[in-house]
Amino acid sequence: MSAPGPPRHNRRPNDRPSGGNAKKPRPNASATSTPALTPGQMTPAPVQQSTIASATTQTRFAEFDGLSPQLLANIPFEFCTEVQAATLPTIIKGLDVLAQAKTGTGKTLAFLVPALQRLVTARNPSGVSILVLSPTRELAQQIAVAAEGLLGGAFAGHFGVQCVVGGTNVNTDIKNLKTRRADVLVATPGRMIDLLENSDLKARLGGLPTLVLDEADRLLDAGFRRELLKILEALPDRRAVPRQTLLFSATLPAEVHSISSIALLPDHRFISTLKDEDVNAHKHVVQESLVVEPKDVIAATVEVLRREEMLAGERGGFKVMVFLPTARAAGLYYEIFAALPTGWPVWEIHSRLSQSKRTKATDEFRAADRGVLFSSDVTARGIDVQGVTGVVQVGLPSSGEQYVHRLGRTARAGAQGHGVLVLADFETFFLSDKTIKTFTLHQYPPIDPPVLSHAHALVDQALNSVSEESKGQAYQAWMGYYNSNLRNLRWKQTDLVANANAYARDVLKTRDGQPPGLLAKTVGKMGLKGVPGLRIVKPDDLPGGGGGGRGGQQGGQGQRQKQQQQQQVKQEQAPHQQQQQPRGGGGGGGRGGGGGRGRGGRGRGGRGRGGPPGA
Repeated sequence: MSAPGPPRHNRRPNDRPSGGNAKKPRPNASATSTPALTPGQMTPAPVQQSTIASATTQTRFAEFDGLSPQLLANIPFEFCTEVQAATLPTIIKGLDVLAQAKTGTGKTLAFLVPALQRLVTARNPSGVSILVLSPTRELAQQIAVAAEGLLGGAFAGHFGVQCVVGGTNVNTDIKNLKTRRADVLVATPGRMIDLLENSDLKARLGGLPTLVLDEADRLLDAGFRRELLKILEALPDRRAVPRQTLLFSATLPAEVHSISSIALLPDHRFISTLKDEDVNAHKHVVQESLVVEPKDVIAATVEVLRREEMLAGERGGFKVMVFLPTARAAGLYYEIFAALPTGWPVWEIHSRLSQSKRTKATDEFRAADRGVLFSSDVTARGIDVQGVTGVVQVGLPSSGEQYVHRLGRTARAGAQGHGVLVLADFETFFLSDKTIKTFTLHQYPPIDPPVLSHAHALVDQALNSVSEESKGQAYQAWMGYYNSNLRNLRWKQTDLVANANAYARDVLKTRDGQPPGLLAKTVGKMGLKGVPGLRIVKPDDLPGGGGGGRGGQQGGQGQRQKQQQQQQVKQEQAPHQQQQQPRGGGGGGGRGGGGGRGRGGRGRGGRGRGGPPGA
């Protein structure tokens, strides 16, 4: 990708240079870039223009006392955003802060600038001086790249930034921490726990002066409370080693207040930059719901996306994110739509892809002016993609809050947005969720039977190119996901199996209409032992070694999986998603663990339609 052009200056109309030595104006500071990043080899990149222009203030970074000229020279903006202007004075004083601000409003610089100021003025700093915990790998990379940029110029070569996340080789992280400086360490919670348990990282944290929990609500949404508590316990006692702690969050559910009461000092400051329209941003998005029979869900999604493309002119483009309940479902939809004659590119991003493929897909979708990204909840929060014209949610969201988080990917920066929720008829209880009932979801225009029939024909043809292995993985993931929702569905386990088998027969079009085989150990992990209707097979009978549903079996060791296994150590998990395994390998895996040997499978790249095949 070619380098971006020079940033557009955001000088106010009445701003005038103060003589010949006036500083060249800089753009606003609402967003940071997310170029591809290899841990240990990070390269600073230009920072993107603000996506929320109205968040820019008339406050300049240079107005704050205590910021060194060298650090100011590295800040690529002249004016602060609202969250920066509101929080910097308090953070610079060294107080703990709980800050509430929307994603994409410049909060990364709000905590990095004062934290780095403390670092660059410290006497002979050693170990880790700034620890930033992030809920996703992509957001962690954004933060690390921003830190690299701020530590360039006069600071180049004096300090080190390391980014440690799941989906990479943990042994490489251990080696880098031993041999390179890590003044700034950005981590996802799962990998952080790995390193605390398997390296001398705890000793490197012995004098930690700054801790940041970014997207705290998302950290807790993803089930990282236990990891966060373990990390806090591993840090030095604040009575012996003073430490500033900063929590940034878009929402403030009870879980965030619970963590803040543990992590923050009693005299911490609460700062919010949210306005009424920010808190209720979802109310400014036109939302619709479509309920269909289970067998019609994929075909209905085809028609929904076709209509989104038809309306591109009046909506300012066609750039849509489609959210699925599981990583396997996201991968399945990608396979199907990549085989359809749509004419627009498609991408996939979920926990089953390697980190490099996830980063590539994110960057390509961000740069594209049209197309569709199929995603699990890994991109529901934390990654700012401009120009998303619509969000389509297919299947039961994990919660009303998650529905809102997903919806927040569209209608950003005051642009128009559109949201469509596609549910199977057995999922309609979600429309009675207490959060959803506060919204206005209009009924989606009916799809005429001939149109739906045509979409079915296209999907059936595309399914011919989907492997039985992928279908088996999707089947197991479907069963694992809805197994955790039996109470809301008012199903018994026999109902679950019957509906899963109907899904395999009527939706996946499995060979001879038979349900995919499951290992006995997998069934046991799901708590479904003895439930009639399941087809129990031996490891050698699984195509590629098995699939991956929550609570399911970590599959076999196919050739592709063996090649990548060392790079897939203890993957980060999102709610209702399976533990990551490389696609095309010996099989998927849920949170159950275990495994037999597989026959290997084909690999697949995370590229848009028409791109070269994956390895």
